[in-house]
Amino acid sequence: MAAYEEKVLDALEQMVTDFEAGTAAELVLVLARRSDVYRDIPYRVGLIAAFSVLALLLFLPVDFRPEMLLVDSLLAFALGFLAGRMLPSLTRLLTTPKRRAAQVSQAAQAVFTDRGVTLTQERTGVLIYLSWLERRVELIADVGVERCLPTAEWNLAIRPLQSFMLHKDFPEALDKALVPLRQALAQRLPRQADDQDEIPNRPVVL
Repeated sequence: MAAYEEKVLDALEQMVTDFEAGTAAELVLVLARRSDVYRDIPYRVGLIAAFSVLALLLFLPVDFRPEMLLVDSLLAFALGFLAGRMLPSLTRLLTTPKRRAAQVSQAAQAVFTDRGVTLTQERTGVLIYLSWLERRVELIADVGVERCLPTAEWNLAIRPLQSFMLHKDFPEALDKALVPLRQALAQRLPRQADDQDEIPNRPVVL
């Protein structure tokens, strides 16, 4: 999903508002189209296309002018390069899960700082970073949340978020996956009467 309709953003904003209604935690939802540009992928796709065309021209029983060998190979490279830049499925195919996970984790750490998740008064920010190309979700909690929610409970509460399919039934599936974390934080870090909303609830789109 390269772009989000306003009604989807409205639904996600309401989701954040509902989440924060029972807890002092500040939820920040970030929607990223991708976590890295993967600059090598278009070149790899272009080379694969060029060599494939070259092999076909050399080994198939067809007649062609010698100068067309270079022209067709260059054209195939150009088309493959464009496909590598435009088609996320090719990036997923030609990158390892480990590489994609590392890129999402690195990008989420940068967003955690850049978006001021650490600036709440009680350090109760929680970042949920969704990266569409990689189809991965990264969660980072500030130290105030870590103090209140034991690691074992945190890991159990975020398990549905880590396993839900980002590209299916969005955003309803996200809302359902948030339930265990919302319940855990409401119990361990309940909202107080004087709590203020310190971070806007509107999702950030990158």
